[in-house]
Amino acid sequence: ATAHVNKDLRAYTHVYVSETQAIYSTSVSHRGDSPTSYSVSVNPRDVLVGIFAKNGFIVLPRLDERLKSKTLLVSYGKSGRRRVLLGAYAKEITIQLVSAETGELVATVTAEGRDGTEAEEIEQAITRALDALFK
Repeated sequence: ATAHVNKDLRAYTHVYVSETQAIYSTSVSHRGDSPTSYSVSVNPRDVLVGIFAKNGFIVLPRLDERLKSKTLLVSYGKSGRRRVLLGAYAKEITIQLVSAETGELVATVTAEGRDGTEAEEIEQAITRALDALFK
C-alpha cells in the first residue's frame, strides 16, 4: 500500500463516506467430489465506515455544516488491475480523504487485493489501504 498524507489526520474527528454500490462475485469451491458454487458480496462503504469507526472517527450519515472543519470526505474508486499469474489479476483501489471545509486533498492511499473473488479482493485492498494510512 502507498499512502500520501498532506495534513495531520488527527486534526479531524468526523468522516462522511460517499455511497457505493455492492460488488457481487461468484466462485466455485472444489472440495470433495463435486464443485460447489458460492456468492460473495461487499459494499465498499460498509468496509470504509467500519474501519474509520474502529479508528476513532465519528461517521456522519450526512454532511453537517457545523462540523465541516473537523470532517473528512472519504471516497473510493477502483484504480487499476494487473496480471499476477496465469489468468489471475490483482485489483487496485484508491481512497481519497478531502477536507469538507476547504476541499483540500488531505490524503490519498492506494492498495491491491488479490487471490479471491472481485468482492474479496476489493475488501482486502480497502483494508490494506486503511491499515497503511492508520499505522
